[in-house]
Amino acid sequence: MTAEAIRFEPYQWRGGREWMVERGPWNGPLVIVLQPLFEEMNFTRAVLAAMTVGLAARGIRSWLPDLPGTGESLSPLGAIGWQDWRDAVAAIGAAAQERTGTLPHSCAVRGGALLDDALATAARWRFAPCTGESLLRQLRRTQMVSDRESGTARAEEGEQVELAGYALGQGMRQGLESAVPAAGAHERAAEPGDAVWRRAEPGRNDPLAERLARDIAEWIAACGGH
Repeated sequence: MTAEAIRFEPYQWRGGREWMVERGPWNGPLVIVLQPLFEEMNFTRAVLAAMTVGLAARGIRSWLPDLPGTGESLSPLGAIGWQDWRDAVAAIGAAAQERTGTLPHSCAVRGGALLDDALATAARWRFAPCTGESLLRQLRRTQMVSDRESGTARAEEGEQVELAGYALGQGMRQGLESAVPAAGAHERAAEPGDAVWRRAEPGRNDPLAERLARDIAEWIAACGGH
């Protein structure tokens, strides 16, 4: 099986069934990749896909899950709370242990780092982690610009509010306000030119994907592989 080959695997959490993309050998060490949140996920998806190809070429198995209400999920985001995401992540970790018999590693990018402590992992790796408050502030800023251009004004009131095209329930907003990355992870800061989530359009960055794959592989080797 080539490094580019993908498999689609389900995972079950208390809210139903969601899906994840799997790459790499069945017997390789497993990395669960927690993607950025909201619009940043769209801007980094190609880079993370290329990164998992690089991991597979190095003998590392990866799971790239869609959380409830994101990606290909059929769950409406407005009905999902912050604790739902944490519960889904915990369920992914439990599935990893059940299927492999070992603790997985986690690789969290940007807002994904706010959720990786919900996983039972052998070790945690992060790239450019951020706070939930900073993500929420950016969504609000984008919405303000949109409202200004359309000549409308809205108050952030009620159980569900649309911010920058994302319907967020009160539980999601409150969770983001206080969410910070937990201590105890190996972190990599973004270098100049790495911030693909700030581009005007989504796109590839193959040198970045290769660098991240290499760094993760070296980190897993240092952690003891499995």
